[in-house]
Amino acid sequence: MKSKDHNFEPPHEILDVLPGFIYQLKMNPQGEFSWLYLSNGVERILGLPVAEALEDANRLLSLVHPDDFDRVLNESIAVGEKEQGWFGEFRMFTVEGREMYFEAHDTSRKMPNGDIIFTGFANNVTEKRELENQLALLSHYDALTGLLNRSSFHEILENTIRTSRRKQQHFALLFIDLDHFKPVNDNYGHRVGDLLLQSVGRHITQSLRDSDTSCRYGGDEFLVLLPDVAEVDDLTKVARKIIRQLEQPFVVEDHTLHISASIGVSLYPDHGSKADTLINLADQAMYQAKHAGAGNIQIFGR
Repeated sequence: MKSKDHNFEPPHEILDVLPGFIYQLKMNPQGEFSWLYLSNGVERILGLPVAEALEDANRLLSLVHPDDFDRVLNESIAVGEKEQGWFGEFRMFTVEGREMYFEAHDTSRKMPNGDIIFTGFANNVTEKRELENQLALLSHYDALTGLLNRSSFHEILENTIRTSRRKQQHFALLFIDLDHFKPVNDNYGHRVGDLLLQSVGRHITQSLRDSDTSCRYGGDEFLVLLPDVAEVDDLTKVARKIIRQLEQPFVVEDHTLHISASIGVSLYPDHGSKADTLINLADQAMYQAKHAGAGNIQIFGR
């Protein structure tokens, strides 16, 4: 469709392959908007017929994410008054409700009657942003089990130390090492071992409160953070529950597997006030528990 005020219509063969849409938007001195031009990408990407959008500017504007709308509007008006270029990122919803990401570049021109004309291109960057979000998510979680990875857990542990110091609270750190895991890898291969670790991660998570945090520390070792633990009995109940969960037979690819776990515990602030110290002491306690026999719990120094 042609612009009402300007001859602004690139060749259709170009418009059909653009990963976004071209627009020309007018804002009058009363702050009212009308689209002078919209390319077919509006319908192809967002599902909104161009004719409907041109008839009622709010049909398209209402698809802008409410958390982004005021920011985009205010930034556009500010640069429009100065006849400057604008670049910004925002989210829009398709007519069917799917959230999408766009990067927009436009230029502005102020007309003698006070109208501001914005001419630009909104580029669909949804796949790029979704990939970036997935990569960011993977950077925090263990790829095999889906639990937090070591570095993310360490960050949460540091934050818990600061919070517990300020509120004068206690917390417990559990270092879990699987018993009889090596024979699984030796006898059935690493694929079965990996599937078993995935199941172990789920069983540990099911044993915890919503406020607790778990991670795969490496290999067949796991860490669990129990915040605001007032009594030793509270943490031993959780530790025993984890052991009971892991002593149940696991069925993996038609193999019935039997393992258990040894758990070492360190306490804040009794055993230290630094993350590495608490992890090391819980690790030492875990080895004491393992030497005492499979399925044992040992609190450091007791």
